[in-house]
Amino acid sequence: MRQSCSVVSLLSGAVVAAALLTPAPTSGAVSVGGYVKLDIIYSDKVVTTIPAIGPTNVPLDTDKEKDNSQTNLDVRQSRLRVTWDETVGGVKISGRIEGDFTTTDGNALTSNSRHLRLRHAFARADHPSGFFLLAGQWFSLFMNDEIAAAAAVRTVDFNGPAGQIFARQPQLRVGWKVPMGPTGTLTLEGDIEKHSVEDLGSPVVNESQGEGQVTPLFGGKVSWRHPIFQAEAALMLGDNTVILPGGRDESDAAWAFQVSAEARLRPVTLFGSYYTQQGLGRLVNGDFASADSHPGGQFGNVESQGFYVGAGLALTPETTVNAIYGWAKSDEDASIGWTGSHLEKQQSIHVNVFHRFWKNWQVGLEYQRRDVETFSGVEGDVTIVRGALWYFF
Repeated sequence: MRQSCSVVSLLSGAVVAAALLTPAPTSGAVSVGGYVKLDIIYSDKVVTTIPAIGPTNVPLDTDKEKDNSQTNLDVRQSRLRVTWDETVGGVKISGRIEGDFTTTDGNALTSNSRHLRLRHAFARADHPSGFFLLAGQWFSLFMNDEIAAAAAVRTVDFNGPAGQIFARQPQLRVGWKVPMGPTGTLTLEGDIEKHSVEDLGSPVVNESQGEGQVTPLFGGKVSWRHPIFQAEAALMLGDNTVILPGGRDESDAAWAFQVSAEARLRPVTLFGSYYTQQGLGRLVNGDFASADSHPGGQFGNVESQGFYVGAGLALTPETTVNAIYGWAKSDEDASIGWTGSHLEKQQSIHVNVFHRFWKNWQVGLEYQRRDVETFSGVEGDVTIVRGALWYFF
């Protein structure tokens, strides 16, 4: 695992370094952009993960100390990015380095200081034949980021709804785009990604850093894109291996499958996604653990299924209303033995409105409701009203 990751890391670094250090020809361009985002967040219970609010942070009914309401202002989701593109011998070279400040370090009580966090750093080459190569850190191939059905971009809270597929990964990706005339474009992709499971508390290795892994994560995706209809399906394969206390190692095959689709019937857009996974919970927004140890000490993967469906209505070219329902559940039979605060199921509702004004400004207002239940039967919920103001530059 270390050798595979090292090779990918070195290759990714070499590609990015080459893109940065090679003098750009007249056809090249480098630009700096991003946005400043101010979040104003009211919740009827105390949530400690402002500004990103997910199901694993919903206060449980037994946690009476979280019953007070709260209002927060936050700007940590502001972003800064550098992008570039150039053409070399007919090959289009592009890339991005991007960061935000959504970290838990710094001193919020005295200065609200936060460090810059790396989100994306990749370079991509597109050949006129349709072949392309990407190396660096970008959204996982499993994520439906290139289809607008990616629900996170349709919510004021970028954490997205229950059932959302969301993960960034160091990776090496290859693909081929095949134009099919007026019927659309077919895209075939495959990649190799970083692979690790959560830290199970082993005194021998730190699994959260990927140590003890036998193989990296392999992925494949097929996509169909048309101005009116888009759809995709992706499959990820891997092997979860950990060393338990005492030095005994155990492994279990890990996999995940997803399908996503969107129909643009102006002024209405319909979209949805479904996934099922075993041992790769971190690819589905980290809503469920990837793996854990049973009370008896045995290692096993956590299985789950989830989906979201939604609709967007363009009231004007500048104003859009969205409604999204999400649901996800960990498999009871496969996860038998997990108890306590491990999440078993969750659901969410997002209703929002976005409005663009003064060219580079955007405002959003959202109602959000999240409900969860643990394997032990304890429930929890939180109601959130969230506003945001963006300035894009």
